[in-house]
Amino acid sequence: MSKKLKIGLFGFGVVGQGLHDIIRGQDLNLEIVKIAIKNSGKKRSLDANLFTTDHNEILDNTEINTIVELIDDADVAFEIVKRALISGKNVVSANKKMIATHLAELVELQAAHGSSLLYEGAVCGSIPIIRNLEEYYD
Repeated sequence: MSKKLKIGLFGFGVVGQGLHDIIRGQDLNLEIVKIAIKNSGKKRSLDANLFTTDHNEILDNTEINTIVELIDDADVAFEIVKRALISGKNVVSANKKMIATHLAELVELQAAHGSSLLYEGAVCGSIPIIRNLEEYYD
């Protein structure tokens, strides 16, 4: 059996909530360990212990091996993704601006630290084009 994905989720808007609902409704080898949010006062339907406003609580958690970044602030997203890759965590991001601005540096970081950066959701409206191009040119 493959290693269980322990996810730290940044952002709990429409996409983050949708991802959580899909994961919760499936028998998958993964779990969302912690969710970073901006507004701790907002009423949520999940256990309050699942949420944090402290990014370090997720990024410094050695149990978490995968970061899913779904926030709208490209600068904050870059800092999150950069720290995660440096610490060896795998990252999935849908932040178009952050990927467009920092892709070269992020690719270097993933190679240097043995982590993975997946960003297909940030390209072409989530059409699986990156995977197809990589397979075609491999």
